[in-house]
Amino acid sequence: MATELRSYYSDAYIQLIADELSKTADINSNLFKAEVLGGNWVELSLKERSARLTQCLVNFLPDDPHEGIAILKSLLPKISGDAQKYADMLCIFIPDYVSHYKNTLPLEDALDALCYFTSNGTTSELAVRPFLLEHPSEVLSIQRNWLAHEHPHVRRWISEGCRPRLPWAPALPQFKIDPKPILQILDALVEDTSKFVQKSVANNLNDISKDNPEIALQFAENRLGKSPQTDWILKHGLRGLLKSGNPKALALFGAMPVKLRNPKLTLELPSIHLGQSQTFDFSAHIDAPLPSTLRLEYAMDFRKANGLTSRKIFMISEKKPADPQIQIRKSHKFVDYTTRRHYSGQHSITILVNGAEVASHDFDLIR
Repeated sequence: MATELRSYYSDAYIQLIADELSKTADINSNLFKAEVLGGNWVELSLKERSARLTQCLVNFLPDDPHEGIAILKSLLPKISGDAQKYADMLCIFIPDYVSHYKNTLPLEDALDALCYFTSNGTTSELAVRPFLLEHPSEVLSIQRNWLAHEHPHVRRWISEGCRPRLPWAPALPQFKIDPKPILQILDALVEDTSKFVQKSVANNLNDISKDNPEIALQFAENRLGKSPQTDWILKHGLRGLLKSGNPKALALFGAMPVKLRNPKLTLELPSIHLGQSQTFDFSAHIDAPLPSTLRLEYAMDFRKANGLTSRKIFMISEKKPADPQIQIRKSHKFVDYTTRRHYSGQHSITILVNGAEVASHDFDLIR
């Protein structure tokens, strides 16, 4: 069984935090640890444990947040890095201390602190969002000064923090409505050489495409071909539109509509049991001309508990076709995951060729 992430906030790690705090501040380590681990600590989720630590910092550190930030700058290197597995994420309670004082700290001081923490052992994309909600233009204006920062974590932080739909964080409604201020940030980072930054830029663009597909498509069209890494960012950023079969997104990457002759989909079994695999074969012939890109996917319509279906699309291959004949053999295993539970009933497999549905077949799943 996988270890729960929240368990890495162990007694030993909390003791380390308390001991190191006591060396740089007038804090009783035993009292600090007792307050952190008290009450319903065992029941708290990962985010709730992090929030508990932040609140304890507020309770124990000096009233002046500038003094508290100075202490935390000394603390962070001692409890991050190799001090604890996943320490960069566990330490988000430190930048969250800064956002607690968003109405007290001058904006530039707060962002300077978040920038420092991001480049010295943790990440601040969650902590910056309260500032972005209240002062979006001012925050982005200050952050533009760090777009060429030598530390890739800082460059990533700028992109990740302003994502309209960042997971585990409140949405940024103003950027869901008008993402143009974000595009200025992404434009400066779209040729970044760090894969860590590239993934964030792509995820930001994917967020934008969910609410403003035409804006995301135009952004990609204007920058396609600048460099291989830029093309990767743009394609990964439009992945949601590509999976949904958006014709303009597909055309940008050469997956033009194709005309097929004799498309045929066959399933190995008319019904399967949970734990088994459904194997399927698909064949077809492409009428000339051959597309520059042949994107082959299959969609699985899963039966849900309420009797409705939920579709998930899986990639088979994407390449320049060498000949007009398509021949696919693929298997899909049906096992439960933490993110998906399977239910008895009719399921279906659909083949997608350059985004278009070309063949479908039903089968039954039995638990």
